[in-house]
Amino acid sequence: MPSCPSGHRSTATDFCDVCGLRLQTRSPTPPPPSHRHPTPPTPPLSPARAPAPRRPPSGPRGGPCPECGTSRAGRFCEECGFDFASQSGSHQHGQPGAEGASAGPRWRAIVAADPAYYQYMVDQGMLDSTRISFPAGSAQRRVALTGDRVHIGRRNASRGFVPEIDLGGPGGDPAISHVHAVLIAKPGGAWALLDPGSTNGTTINGTANPIAPNVEVPLHDSDRIYVGAWTVIILQKG
Repeated sequence: MPSCPSGHRSTATDFCDVCGLRLQTRSPTPPPPSHRHPTPPTPPLSPARAPAPRRPPSGPRGGPCPECGTSRAGRFCEECGFDFASQSGSHQHGQPGAEGASAGPRWRAIVAADPAYYQYMVDQGMLDSTRISFPAGSAQRRVALTGDRVHIGRRNASRGFVPEIDLGGPGGDPAISHVHAVLIAKPGGAWALLDPGSTNGTTINGTANPIAPNVEVPLHDSDRIYVGAWTVIILQKG
């Protein structure tokens, strides 16, 4: 039976009644997806893929998260952002650690709604434009990258989790996981990106395929990160 990739209950059979994403048909034991999305023409600020169905974890799941009880799939908990590597919760990351970015140049993230990305998703049939509208008048946000990690996601009030780059809330991006991706500070002031296994995937600089889950990807000045239904995050150094 078709189901919403974000886990919503829907009575419709084509698009989710709650968030408008196209419903996915899953078999009892689905194999890892092997298809590749075609690369569309690349307009300014436009990625080359729409959110894909949830990918299986890259490794075996471990024990439960000590903060929220969610089964472990990689370094970061997909629900509350707990870091299994440093054994620290999302609320403990405020001060830079040994690998913090304080010793290097300052970085910032420019968060914006990208109409070209949204239109591509609609054209590919991944979004129903009659149910999910592009957020007209959405303003850019600047978020300073500080500490040893910066979470990208949407808040979880029941668990007290608020990501540093919060894409949820009223008028927020409906295709974002609670912990969709994590920016990780590296020695010398560099940063890397990690997707802990988000539902709809994460792409960089318009590549056709999402980054592999639970694998750190080095980032550079002016890199563009695409997540959700319309969000682009542009990194700036200095």
